[in-house]
Amino acid sequence: MSKLKCPKCKRTHIQLLSNDIDMKTTTKTSLNLNPLKPFTVFNHKTEKKEKTSVAKVGLALMTGGTSLLMTGTKKKAHNEYFCTDCGNRWVGK
Repeated sequence: MSKLKCPKCKRTHIQLLSNDIDMKTTTKTSLNLNPLKPFTVFNHKTEKKEKTSVAKVGLALMTGGTSLLMTGTKKKAHNEYFCTDCGNRWVGK
């Protein structure tokens, strides 16, 4: 099993800063119609969705949609890492 290494200094002292870099968060609000919860007027629901890659959509338009068969339109890198030795930050899978 391979460990995660810094691409700059090749050391393994890595911290995970954020794991939702390419995620879009939306909040939906609806009226509460449940009689068993009389003190709540609104229901709030938070959803996370992947952002679409503008570069992949542009490539699909240039190739007539054939590149979507191999790549798709979603970005797959969601984690931001930090190297404690050299201070390098990068986004990876």
